[in-house]
Amino acid sequence: MISRHSYSLAFTLSALFLFLGCSPRTADVLVSEGFEPSETTAEDIINFMPVSSHAIHSVDGRAQAQASGPDYSEQATLFFTSDRAQSLLRIRNNLGIEGGRILTDPDSVLIYDRINQKAWKMSASDSRNMLLNGFTAFNILEFLLPELNADDVEAVFHDDSLWLLKLYDGKQMFVSKADGHLARIEMTSPTSKPDAFDTFIFSSHGSIAGVLLPRRIQILSNDRKSNIFLTIRGLEVNPSELSFDINIPESVYIERR
Repeated sequence: MISRHSYSLAFTLSALFLFLGCSPRTADVLVSEGFEPSETTAEDIINFMPVSSHAIHSVDGRAQAQASGPDYSEQATLFFTSDRAQSLLRIRNNLGIEGGRILTDPDSVLIYDRINQKAWKMSASDSRNMLLNGFTAFNILEFLLPELNADDVEAVFHDDSLWLLKLYDGKQMFVSKADGHLARIEMTSPTSKPDAFDTFIFSSHGSIAGVLLPRRIQILSNDRKSNIFLTIRGLEVNPSELSFDINIPESVYIERR
């Protein structure tokens, strides 16, 4: 395991997709939390959710980020380039210095510490242990605009204000009955580590680049002791050119873990 404070990289990130395979909560737990089986079908709920009038396959933009936990408080600007297969994040601290870049795909994570000129490549499962100062890597497109089909849904529950879609991959998606907005995503399972970031709460929905999206995202750890707040400041949808070049110099040795 890589120590949480092993590296001077300002914000080290571990991929969101690592949590998608977690075992789901049981139906009994959901009912005890106030959710009951719903007669509304997954297809009806998905059709009610607001979507873009055109397919969105990639985004490029920036977000202000603030992370806090029991022993840290950090701020950064995140520049992200994402499509459905991979994502490149560039992290700039509040002094304007770019501290690192992180490239993720479904199989691996590549981290480049630009300050110390070090790099690490690891499997998706191993990178789950590489966390620093509370920040976690993610493919922002996958939870800003998740691709969801009725066939992905195992069961539907509801309470007074939300539908809950329980997916076969273990994810739980909470949808507002009032307007169809995606309100929350949870990846919690009985085996989740206390400091694993597994709850994503969306708010301040509005039109960004002609697409209705949440402007603010809160990411919570399983034990609720750590928070990440993201505020989307700029977004280009389906840019004409995408670059996933992490730009590691040939002189930098890539340590494989």
